[in-house]
Amino acid sequence: MYKEFIIFLILLVFIVFIIVRRFHNKLKRLEENYQCLDKNFHLEKNLTIELEKRIEEEVNKNKQKDHMLVQQSRLASMGEMMASIGHQWRQPLNNLSLLIQDVSEAQEFEELNDQYINRFTNESMVLIKHMSRTINDFRKFYLPNKEKAVFSLSESIEDALSIFSLSLKNHNIHVQFEYRGQQRVYGFQNEFIQVILNIFMNAKDAFVNHNIENRKLSIKINEDELFYMTEIIDTGGGIESSLLDKIFEPYFTTRQNGTGLGLYMTKVILENMHGNIKAENTGSGARFLLFIPKLAAAGIPESA
Repeated sequence: MYKEFIIFLILLVFIVFIIVRRFHNKLKRLEENYQCLDKNFHLEKNLTIELEKRIEEEVNKNKQKDHMLVQQSRLASMGEMMASIGHQWRQPLNNLSLLIQDVSEAQEFEELNDQYINRFTNESMVLIKHMSRTINDFRKFYLPNKEKAVFSLSESIEDALSIFSLSLKNHNIHVQFEYRGQQRVYGFQNEFIQVILNIFMNAKDAFVNHNIENRKLSIKINEDELFYMTEIIDTGGGIESSLLDKIFEPYFTTRQNGTGLGLYMTKVILENMHGNIKAENTGSGARFLLFIPKLAAAGIPESA
């Protein structure tokens, strides 16, 4: 009986040893697996951090590229804008010249008195303020917006019409602009003005290239629950149907000396404001629809 107990005890110890050893080996494998998983986790974490860093760098590069293209697009239209400044300054300069010449005659005929001097000063200051306001309008447009802000769509379109007024007059383009209210949105106002100017210049080129006699631009601002939609319709003959899907691609142009940046940058600017642009043909021309979120849809309070 004692001998059997000893054998049983030895067997029990052996079984326990086998179980413990197997448990130890299993525990060791689990530990190795854990270390491997931990190593892989840190590796994946490092790869994720590196990937996020690279993505951020590429996004920043693309933002810088888009910013440079916006500036390049602006410079491409600067000649026309400078011509507008010259046009708006020509009449005030002529009037100032006449006022100055009149001083000599007034002195010759002994008409220089307090009343004459006051009239001369007031009329001169009105002309100078008009010229200064013109320069400020153009300077404001060419200064890049550093931060997004709330601005009025209708006022921005009026600014673009003012800047483009010389081309409208010289090319006999008649504009009808229908709007009610301010239609306030959130974004970069100067860039939006550039969007409008890009479309105006494309319409002007269409009128000239197609020898259109009845040159009209119709501008409306509509809205739905989420977006304001600026609609610009021209009578310039429309866009070739095979090109409609290409006109917003970078460097695509049908003009001999075109940069191919205008409509591409128009799309980029609106997308940076969480908007969009669509183009389609009408019976006599092209229609551009510019979508920009309302303040509420953009998460901006109406009181901003």
